[in-house]
Amino acid sequence: MIETQLARLEASELVRRLREEELAYLFRHALVQDTARASLLNNERKRLHELVGEALERVYPEQRAELAPMLAQHFAEAGNESKTLEYAELSGDTARRINANAEALTCYTRALNLAIKLDAPNAQLQQLFLKRGRVLEVKGDFQAALENYDDLVKQSAARTDPALELAALMATATILSIPSVVYEPKRAQELSDRALVLARELDDKAAQAKILWNLMLMNSRVGMGIHRAFQYGEAALQIAREQNLRERLAYVLNDLSPMYYYAGKPELGKQANLEARAMWRELDNMPMLSSNYGYAVMNHLFAGEFAEAVAASQQGVTLSREIGNEWNEAFAQTWVGNAYIELGEIETAERVMLAAIALGERAFPPTLLMTRSVLARLYTDFGNAPRGIELSELALQVAKQRFTPMRPIAVSALTHALIAEGNLTRARELLADIPRLLEMDTNPMFAVDGVRGRFELALAEKNFAEALSLCEHLREYAKRVHLRQYLPEIMLAQAQALIGLERVEEAADVLEQARALATRGDARWSLWQILAASARLQDARGDAERAVLDRAQARELIAFIAARTPENLRAGFLERARRDLTQRLADSDADERG
Repeated sequence: MIETQLARLEASELVRRLREEELAYLFRHALVQDTARASLLNNERKRLHELVGEALERVYPEQRAELAPMLAQHFAEAGNESKTLEYAELSGDTARRINANAEALTCYTRALNLAIKLDAPNAQLQQLFLKRGRVLEVKGDFQAALENYDDLVKQSAARTDPALELAALMATATILSIPSVVYEPKRAQELSDRALVLARELDDKAAQAKILWNLMLMNSRVGMGIHRAFQYGEAALQIAREQNLRERLAYVLNDLSPMYYYAGKPELGKQANLEARAMWRELDNMPMLSSNYGYAVMNHLFAGEFAEAVAASQQGVTLSREIGNEWNEAFAQTWVGNAYIELGEIETAERVMLAAIALGERAFPPTLLMTRSVLARLYTDFGNAPRGIELSELALQVAKQRFTPMRPIAVSALTHALIAEGNLTRARELLADIPRLLEMDTNPMFAVDGVRGRFELALAEKNFAEALSLCEHLREYAKRVHLRQYLPEIMLAQAQALIGLERVEEAADVLEQARALATRGDARWSLWQILAASARLQDARGDAERAVLDRAQARELIAFIAARTPENLRAGFLERARRDLTQRLADSDADERG
């Protein structure tokens, strides 16, 4: 039937058949197209569209996904709403798979409107709301995603289907659990509690796994409740494996990987990250693959693997830009400035951190606190303490307004800059109300930052006994959780405290250990300072030959770093390096006593 109709149109030269691989008929000329349309009665035109759609389905059954936009249009022109719904959803799936998010959103919105109009089955309606919401999340439009899930709650009430409400509660709690522009942990907890009760009433194991995963996110993303988060994550992992929930398993492994590091199980953390990565590739989920690289950055930093952290960040940023995902682009750059600094790549560190901060307000607000704090420390260390204070103050405002548990990070950076400016009184006031984080259920990275400020202040105030106690406690803690990122810095401070207490031989031993650790991690930034301190110590011990060797190696590192430092920061860095290299231990002691 359809072949006869198309043959008639082709004989009249109104259409021509394309090559087989192009899968379509085209009108020979736009004016002919208009003439043909006008000459056909409306019903006949609808019938022809229906016939073309049916023919394409029959002739190319294996290419329905590829032809879905064309099929949706033909069936829409034919007035066949159920077929239009089918192919609009399939078009959205195809667009989403290739990260064409704007097109996917248009298709899902069209399908959802038709599903509501046609009173589609609840399961189909739920999937369309979730697909549309996920696209909005990937685009970074979290407010629109929340409104989308609110509409799903309304549909649940209208259809008296608790499964729809459960899906909406879980999706909403996920958004509110992560540190985005709509982060709201208290409400996320309330929604998760409601959802867990409902999931157990419905005996929905998949939902229970997702809710436990949400609770892990909520308790871990800003650093408080780490052990509780770990328990939620392992419970979710057990259900996902038992029920063979492959996609949920990938989500849980992805977010659980840093939890293993924080629990002192880095090998399990690495394994979880790589297992999730393989699954995201298998599932062709590029947004989550880019997120996986962001977690890898955190994990490598925790382990003191700076080059690996940089590589993971670069992969995550490249992928995020390809798919237009600013959240993951910022996430992959939030912490990596630390790695670039340790590797001596200062210009790159500054550029990457500024890019992450620029994305912060609209995509990933933690950069406004965490990345700013790292950048503030960098400016302070390179001779621009006023800029360090300015950035730290901004970071502290964000902490107070949005992420209170992260406040020690900003306070530590501000303390560092204030000490450089000689304002020890305000530094002391800031640290006074920071809790003893090493004894709390918090992210070890945040806990260390809280103590960094304390031992820096103790050294500045020449309270060497206090500084030594803090450093020893911190080293024990870092050893327990396998945290290596800050170890060279902590050991350098420990050695300085020992020198202040005139325990020179012990200081020499600690510096030797710090040197070996920094060398293994290619941590040039820490290493030059350790070598400079060692040279001063060797002078005091009378080992002039060793002092000369230490200074020579330090100068090589200083030259490397200076060549990779922005011009406006280079002079400040070189002046500090010159002072550290030429100062003698007796001179520094005299300066401190003065």
